[in-house]
Amino acid sequence: MKKIAILSMIVVCSLILSSCGVQHNSNLKSFSQHLDKVENKKKDVETVMDKIHLKKLNELSKTDTTDKNKKEFKALQKDINNHLIPTFKNYEKAAKQLPAKNSETKDLKQKYLKNVSQERQKMDDIKAFVDLCNQSISANENILDYTKLFEKNRSQVETAIQKANNQDDANQLTSKIEDNNKQLQQTAQKYLENGKFDSTKAIKSHMKPLIEKQITELNRTNITDTNVNDARKNAIEMYYNLLNYYDTREKTIKIEKKLSKINVEKLPKTGKELNKQNNDFAKDFKRVKEK
Repeated sequence: MKKIAILSMIVVCSLILSSCGVQHNSNLKSFSQHLDKVENKKKDVETVMDKIHLKKLNELSKTDTTDKNKKEFKALQKDINNHLIPTFKNYEKAAKQLPAKNSETKDLKQKYLKNVSQERQKMDDIKAFVDLCNQSISANENILDYTKLFEKNRSQVETAIQKANNQDDANQLTSKIEDNNKQLQQTAQKYLENGKFDSTKAIKSHMKPLIEKQITELNRTNITDTNVNDARKNAIEMYYNLLNYYDTREKTIKIEKKLSKINVEKLPKTGKELNKQNNDFAKDFKRVKEK
């Protein structure tokens, strides 16, 4: 009887072990089949990276802005938003759907998703860098436009004052503008040009409030001469353009700070470079399959 009982136990254990082995192989096969699909989607990402010429980033980031550079940055931004990011999202979604029903496949999935997460960060950095470069180009163009408008208004102010019939009004406005310009120059020298103060804080706390105060004072100035009044309107417009100039300059400083945190040299430019860091997933997967 004891022999029969022992034999029965051996048979039961064998059946259990056999069942576990079958289940293990089934889980691994399911994981492996889905992984093939995921890897194909990853190859799609690598193909897009190679196709959109991310290699140009190093060169573009080091050269002065030209019309050609602007077009290339815009084209890169469009390709990243319309092709690279959507393709990566498809790959990322497929990776998250990897079946993991036992401890080994769960561990493999976790390691694979860690790689995907690292790759996602690289995608985000590429997108952020190109977006910021385009923002910087646009902001600097706006600064140039506001500078031109400021000079245009200044010329219009001078022309209108020269036509003044009431010299007292003309002298009052001229004196006010000269005093304003002196204050602006002194404030800029004190807070922006000596490097002792944070530029964005200096603009926000000193330059912009001063300009707003000057606009308010010009609006309140009592002027009867029509030509001098036209000069005042142009002067107010001139200071609004100066305000816009400093608003935009504040933005460019913030953009440059963000850009400085991204090392363009380390950004992956090709599919091969994206695939460099794999967290030893391939070795672990091979080890599990060979069990």
